[in-house]
Amino acid sequence: MPFGIYIHIPYCVTKCPYCDFNSYGVGSNFPEDDYTDSILSELELYRNDISNVDLTSIFFGGGTPSLFDPKNIEKIISKIYDITNSSENLEISLEVNPKTADLQKLRGLRAAGINRISVGIQSFSERKLKFLGRINTPEDSRQILGDIVESGFENYSMDLMYGTKDETFSEWEDDIAEALSFNYPHISAYCLTVEDGTEFGRRYSLGKLKLPSDDRLSKFIAYTTDFLQSSGYRQYEISNYAKEGSECSHNMLYWKGQSYLGVGAGAHSHFAITDLNQWGERWANIRNPAQYIKSVQEGKKPLDFTEILNRDEAVQDNVLMGLRLNDGIDLVDIEKRFSITADKDKIGRLVEDGFLESSEDLFRLTKKGNLLSNAVILRFVEALS
Repeated sequence: MPFGIYIHIPYCVTKCPYCDFNSYGVGSNFPEDDYTDSILSELELYRNDISNVDLTSIFFGGGTPSLFDPKNIEKIISKIYDITNSSENLEISLEVNPKTADLQKLRGLRAAGINRISVGIQSFSERKLKFLGRINTPEDSRQILGDIVESGFENYSMDLMYGTKDETFSEWEDDIAEALSFNYPHISAYCLTVEDGTEFGRRYSLGKLKLPSDDRLSKFIAYTTDFLQSSGYRQYEISNYAKEGSECSHNMLYWKGQSYLGVGAGAHSHFAITDLNQWGERWANIRNPAQYIKSVQEGKKPLDFTEILNRDEAVQDNVLMGLRLNDGIDLVDIEKRFSITADKDKIGRLVEDGFLESSEDLFRLTKKGNLLSNAVILRFVEALS
């Protein structure tokens, strides 16, 4: 069974106001060497758990992993190779902020073993970037998009964001058009969401942040899907588009409910099947980086919580993630794997209402369903309970 390892690096130059990830704006003041040593030590703590896995991907996320020296990234990759069995086509991704990497660093990352770069562009609009609190300028983005190719990478992706305050349709059209001019094989297009605990969440609760209406966002979503698919990109997940063969293997682990180990402050893990329970186990690390480092230095797994999944939770997780995929989910497989009987009438009504389409026992979201994906997925889950 495929298995991935996620490495979380929580440090950023500044914290973006929309970000609800476990990240900390620290400028240039962060304990890179101590944190790297802690990652190496935590991996060692899991040696017996992962020594025989069929490793298919490694993903460095954050935070801003591109703040770290490629030599430290190489140490982590070497440690993973030492502990695990890796496939010949191992995908090793790293997220990059355009302001924190140049051609020299990109070449260093490639030499360290990184073979896929995911760059957070978000927009080519100066206005949108300022609103989003990004440290990069449009010119920074254009520079790094070219440098990634020049440095020798063949697998790369860019992130874009729409649905920002006062965003015009023409701004988003310009963003998409310029993105396509770089001919990247993978594009992630995310709608801005306001999360509790973020600066945007605080402003929104005070009535100081106005965002586009749902009807307006629906037009953005429909345009994005139609335009990218007509340009040769397949929408393989709600927010992700790729040319053939360029899908992100690591993220597919999440969406297919497969196993992965998360290492680093606040990282989450999921083992689909464990010795304790056939429905799996998940856990998360201590979020605070200093406390995380202290725990690992004491020789302890830096756990914040662990939970053994029951069948209902495993079913819900599989449907929540699986219906995000363009390929959809196999209802017969779900029924067989979890020994349940689906309410075909409830699912049939979702088809009749135009939210789902089916081919034999395979169900997937329609374009209409994509616009209301959270509600549709919830109704599907209810049909399985």
